[in-house]
Amino acid sequence: MLFLTLLALASGISALPGLAPRSTDYPVVNANISIGQTIYVKEGDTVWSLAATYRVGVCDLARMNGLTDPDFIYPGEKFLIPAVPAHPDDFSCLDVNNTETTNTCIVGGPHVYTTMPGDTIQKIANVRYNITVDAIMNYAAQTAYIVDLAPGPYTELEADQLVKIPLCENTECILRTFEFHYGTMVDVARYFGVQTGQIMSLNQGFNHSDGGAAANAALMVTTNCTYFDDSWY
Repeated sequence: MLFLTLLALASGISALPGLAPRSTDYPVVNANISIGQTIYVKEGDTVWSLAATYRVGVCDLARMNGLTDPDFIYPGEKFLIPAVPAHPDDFSCLDVNNTETTNTCIVGGPHVYTTMPGDTIQKIANVRYNITVDAIMNYAAQTAYIVDLAPGPYTELEADQLVKIPLCENTECILRTFEFHYGTMVDVARYFGVQTGQIMSLNQGFNHSDGGAAANAALMVTTNCTYFDDSWY
């Protein structure tokens, strides 16, 4: 509980003890699909190529292996292949690439994001957080890494670097734990009504299950993100 409180204070969000609902409680496509076999990812494999090879959906693979990002898997890692579903699902687990968004800040926190391989400012802004590219590029309190690099929107960023995300004024979230059994970070974010980047920011070391190890993992999540009235201060 001390960890929750300290993290909440650092992020501008409130800690709430106890477990949130489990990831088996939210509806996702093909949630009851069984494991067909286990493989090891080879150099050059992608979730898309594996889905085509084994005649399953990209999202069937992503959810069974608890992927943060279906675009990113590690060579050499153990990967669960589901049994062939009647209706393979390629799309329902994917975040929207909202290039038309006009949002310039996120509601609640946290507002520091750690980059993954393949990330760009455009992907972080339009996909992870549903805000404009300019909101990140022109953020006055941006990290030294971004300021010094001065990347273009589609410049691939080095992994494990910090990027600050503009936070809307007078907003807050509740912070709690979540018993993660099945699905993706997108599923978790949608369930709690927040942006995928907010969930990723709280679980920086988590990518996917490495063959099912994510079962019963306790993720940190934000929920009840909202504006508050500070007129009484």
